[in-house]
Amino acid sequence: MAGNSFKERFPQHDEAAAQLLAVNVRRLRKTRGLTQDQLAAELDVEQSAVSLIENARANPALLLLDAIARALNCHMRDLFEESATKASVRARAKIG
Repeated sequence: MAGNSFKERFPQHDEAAAQLLAVNVRRLRKTRGLTQDQLAAELDVEQSAVSLIENARANPALLLLDAIARALNCHMRDLFEESATKASVRARAKIG
């Protein structure tokens, strides 16, 4: 494991759901004026976990998704909303 690179341990997820989750968590967190550290504290996780989610490098469990939605004061379905983020997701896919 020591020899594995970051990208090998935390590969980028290109699936639409992972990309939508990444973009929406970041957008909702920033809209609410929270830092990654503040959101992580509310979720009782490390800041790096929030970063991995926001960079589509994590596959969070259902219970964590529920906690994220509650912390961001939204419905879980809002974490996967496509209409508000379609352009951002497309742009991100081209960059990544």
